[in-house]
Amino acid sequence: MMISDGVLILALLVFVGAWWIPVFPARAPVLRLAALVALAAGVFGVLDDRWQATVGAVAAGLFLLALPLERRRRRSSRALPWVSGTLFALLAVMAVGLLYLFPLNDLPAPTGPHPVGVRTFELTDRSRQDAFGVGEEGPRRLLIRVWYPASATSRGERQRYFSHAEARTTAQGLGRLIGAPFLLSPLKHVRTHSREGAPLAATAHRPPVVIYSHGYMSFLGQNTALMEELASHGYLVYAIQHSEDASATVFANGEVVPMAAELARRSHDDKRPAGMSAALTGETLDQRLQGHLDYWQASREQGARIATRSPRVWIEDRKFVLDRLAAGEVPDAVADVVAAGDVTRTGQIGMSFGGSTTGGLCLTDSRCAAGVNLDGLNYHPGAFDAEMPVPFLMLHSDQERFYRLKAGKIPARPRSFNEFSYQRFEQAGDSEQVHRIQFNGAMHLGFSDFTWFMHRPLRDRFLGTTPANVMIGGQNALVLGFFDHYLKGADNGFPQAQIEKYPQWLTPLDNGYVRQWWLAKSEAQRARIRERIVSSKATGIR
Repeated sequence: MMISDGVLILALLVFVGAWWIPVFPARAPVLRLAALVALAAGVFGVLDDRWQATVGAVAAGLFLLALPLERRRRRSSRALPWVSGTLFALLAVMAVGLLYLFPLNDLPAPTGPHPVGVRTFELTDRSRQDAFGVGEEGPRRLLIRVWYPASATSRGERQRYFSHAEARTTAQGLGRLIGAPFLLSPLKHVRTHSREGAPLAATAHRPPVVIYSHGYMSFLGQNTALMEELASHGYLVYAIQHSEDASATVFANGEVVPMAAELARRSHDDKRPAGMSAALTGETLDQRLQGHLDYWQASREQGARIATRSPRVWIEDRKFVLDRLAAGEVPDAVADVVAAGDVTRTGQIGMSFGGSTTGGLCLTDSRCAAGVNLDGLNYHPGAFDAEMPVPFLMLHSDQERFYRLKAGKIPARPRSFNEFSYQRFEQAGDSEQVHRIQFNGAMHLGFSDFTWFMHRPLRDRFLGTTPANVMIGGQNALVLGFFDHYLKGADNGFPQAQIEKYPQWLTPLDNGYVRQWWLAKSEAQRARIRERIVSSKATGIR
């Protein structure tokens, strides 16, 4: 909470309280002072991007306008002001309620033994002058942020969730997608637990490296709480902002690479290609399989960026970053951190579209030793009917909510919407290294820090009913436990030990029904299906 929030709330409450006491001796000056203080605090908040203070500022203005009328009424009556008092109380409740619904709490503290350091830098791939093939010449510029275990004596400023420059660009770009550019700008007041430029911990020798990709049209810091959790336990975590497919990207020299015009004009979901609904809510596996194949075909025909160009570019981005880290070709400001890490055997992770491309990368790059997909759909068809060569963790939102939204028949048991991915059909559900876990009650955007910045009941509508501490804590526990187990070789009881921390909210998903469905088909039927899948993979991404 900002200081101005507290001042505004207190001043509103004092005004309303004094308004209801007609015989209070110092009533007039108290009312005047409380209204003026509330107005000043509200206006200050609005000017400092705390748009939620708008209702409080308006209420304070109305309070001031009412003071002359109250003086005339007081001369003729000392009765309780039932009408005006009730109205003012409702205004105060609305003002306080809006501040409550959008809290500005600092991120939850990471649980590891190390303080967390953070540095942000740029890498430029001059070999890709037109990465998306749309006639826009220029080298591929990428903003990178690294979180790492810092020295125990680290001091310095804790990084803000958004810098002032990012609040005006990156944050507003995200908000503009839903018609509210101001929505996320207040997050510049939120403090993370990462200290900018802190010295690397002296004990950090060859720590595991994790590479992260954000959701489509989002930004590299959208899962900062998770990045800090990993870093506090000894990981080097690099997040890539995929320029043009991200919200506005602000570089250190002040230059801004905006979101691609074709994405900024409309959300990528506005004209979803045919097949998507069937892929997600079809009653049978055959219907859902057909939905996926129809979706890829429609995406090609429409030239949908998210399904044709972006998967290739994002994987190339990640491979380029891995190459530069391995060669040590990075700015001097991060050279010591980069030199400490081992990029020959990395963890790969992404949220939404970033999670989808994580699957594609781990199938093709031997430097991926373990991968995590945070609620990402099959935008990259490479993982479809393919045996994942490394351990893989798929975290899901609750599909029951999606079925209710689409008025579809809710399945008898929870299932994975990536049920056709990460294993060959005839082996589905057999591998002990492919894990699928659902967060009960969660919606898609709950797999981000945003769940921390919204209270119920509003959060239930947009992010799901899963408590914020469960969304953050559950993701942290599962992802950390997964990487500890498969990258560090820890005997930590993954995944049962982590699921047991949140038994009400985490449900393992068994994918064995796909194998049973597949084995029940004739060899001729299987051959026809696989022929279509191979064709879709060959022509889907360019």
